Formats: sequence, C-alpha cells, structure tokens
Amino acid sequence: MPKIEKWGLLPNTVLGVLHKKEWENRRNLKQRLLNQRPFPIEISLKVPTDQQARDNLGHFHAFFKAWTDFAYPELVEWQERQYRQLSEQRVPVKLRIFSLQQLTELLGTEQQLENWLDKISSFLKQSFVHDRHQHRLFQTLIHHLEQIERYSQQEWQWLIQLIEQLKPNMGAGLYLRALPLSAVNTKFLEQNLLLTEAICNVLYDDEIVLAGGLLAWLDCLDSPKGWLTIKPVCPNVQEKLGGLPVFQLSTEVLDQFELPAERIIVVENIQSGLACPYLENSIVVCGGGKNITWMKAKWLQYKQVFYWGDIDSEGLNILSMVRQKIPHVIALMMDEATVLQFQNHMVDEPDSIFSEPQYLTADELKLFHDLRAQTFKNRRLEQERISVDWVHRYLELL
Repeated sequence: MPKIEKWGLLPNTVLGVLHKKEWENRRNLKQRLLNQRPFPIEISLKVPTDQQARDNLGHFHAFFKAWTDFAYPELVEWQERQYRQLSEQRVPVKLRIFSLQQLTELLGTEQQLENWLDKISSFLKQSFVHDRHQHRLFQTLIHHLEQIERYSQQEWQWLIQLIEQLKPNMGAGLYLRALPLSAVNTKFLEQNLLLTEAICNVLYDDEIVLAGGLLAWLDCLDSPKGWLTIKPVCPNVQEKLGGLPVFQLSTEVLDQFELPAERIIVVENIQSGLACPYLENSIVVCGGGKNITWMKAKWLQYKQVFYWGDIDSEGLNILSMVRQKIPHVIALMMDEATVLQFQNHMVDEPDSIFSEPQYLTADELKLFHDLRAQTFKNRRLEQERISVDWVHRYLELL
C-alpha cells in the first residue's frame, strides 16, 4: 500500500473535511446561515517542508497537479516556496471560501439548501407573518432545520395552514383533537407541537411561553388518563350521569354498569372519542385500544353499538373481534370512501395480523385485503388523521 502522507492535502480530502465540519455539523451550518459564523472559511493545505517533499516526490507532484486542475482555481491561494532540490516552486497553501454559495457549490449541496430556503421563504411570505416578525421567525426556522428538512411539500403546506388557523383560547372547553381546524388534522398538530409552538411564540410576541405552552395558550382541556374514558355527548344522557361531562371506568365496572343511553359509540383512541360532537341519546366509550373484553357485557346486546377504529389490518381485526361479541355492531368511518378521502394522510403499517378476520362484512373484508395489498397510497389510516369536519358530517347521518 502506498504511504498516506499527512501533508499536501488533496482536494477530495479537503472537501471531505469541509463537508463534515461545515455541513454535517448542523450547529456550524446554522451559524453560517444566520451570519453568526463569518466567511471566509480558510483551510490549510499543509504545504510540505523541504524534507517532506524530497522524501516523497511522487506525492508532491500529485499534490501540485491536483490543485492546478482544481475546478475552482479562484479559491486556491498559491505562494512561492524555496526547495533545495526543487528550487523555487509555486505551491497551493490554502483553500479560501468567501460565501455560502461557493460552499454549497463545492460540496454539491446547492439543491438541498435551495429546498430549505424555498420552504422558509414560502412561510415568510404568508400574509399572517408581519414584517416585524420576519427576522426572528427566520432565525426560529433555521434553528429547526432538521425538522424542516424532513417535511414533504404537502406537509409544509399543512404546517402553514395549521399556523394560520391557531388563535389564542380557540380550544376553550375543547380537547386537543376537537380543535375546529380545517384541512389539517389534529394529529398533525400533536406530532409537530414543538415547531408549531416555537413559530406561534414568535408570531404572538412570546404569549405562548408566558402562557406555559401552546396547549395552555389555546386553552385546551387536559386529556384524562387511564382506564376507559366515558363521554356523554347528549345533555339528557349527561344529566342521568349526574352532569359529569367526562369520566373513567374500569373494564370490570363497565361489564356490570349499564350506561344510560340508547347508542353506545366505541372509539379506539381517546382523543378521537373526546372530539365526537353532540349526538342524541348517545355515549362515547373511548381509549380502550385493543381492550374490548368489557364488550361481552350483557346490557350491550340491547343497545345500538357502533365501533370506530384505525383503518388498517389491526383496526379491522379489532372490529372483527367486537362483532364476534356483538353481531349487530356497526362500523363507523372504516370504509373505502374514508380511505380514498384521506389517503394522502396514510402511513405504513408493519405486518402484525397474519390470519383473515372471521367476522367482517364482505366490504370490510375487501378493504382488509386491499390495505394489505397496498392498493391505496399506504396501508394505515389512523382515525386521528381524519378531519373534524368529516367526522361531524359522518356522525350527523346516524
């Protein structure tokens, strides 16, 4: 193997060091983007001493030729050096980069930077961003560069639509998933809470920090935790339950305690259940996930029972198990029409159900196989990704 010298750095080596220090190191990159780390960048090429050059003339000549042929000669600083055997030689001593544009051209990262800045620029141009907030908002977005990088163009538009709709106290009396948002689902807000909070804090002059966080600023109700959550969605039913707006019962109690409503709506996830609107003579039981053992309760056989879960193989399998206990159960929003409406919001589902559910209807079973075959854009539509207005319109038809 040829000896690797520590002097006479070649362009590929220098560019590798540059990429690691100035691009992969996001702290340094953010400081460059914010003009907190000034140009020029200077990198020594480690010019050889007279002895080093004499010991390895081959590397010396390769060093000289590589920088002579370098594609950006204007960035290379040369000096005259005196060598005993080689006499006076003009050698490359330093690579100097004077701007962000030169840096990205050298590293081949122009498109990546352009994508970031296009997203940030599109946000800053929104009518709800006032001139006095521009500079600070730019800084905030740069500080969240890693998250911005992960957004698709569609997700970035959702973020803009989300921020535009958020207003102080708009969640008064509501749980997070019941926020009246249009075109954006509340799970997207939940998944992007930190960035949303940081942006709103700039746009509303630190009100979010002073309030103790975004959810406090929105005045959303805290989500109950533990057991199965019961929410009467009809005033008459609520009155029969002592006026309680929401409470929790254990599986054992629910098995024995008949809920005083004609319609029982079982919702897999708690937040989606809490977001259900007014429905006559109805109670929502939510947050049980796979816990459906209580649904063997005898009193349920005399009720109208509805089930709403994620549209994926796991959710349809739970629906099948529910129908085994309650043959007359009706599925809500677990159909092809809902999938087609929201398939841009679908995510992947790892394989977990390997046998065909036995108690699905023909349409439900077809949907199960279509999801497994990835007939749609992906294999899982979580119920939290369905918009509030769609849920309300659907339930109004009951």
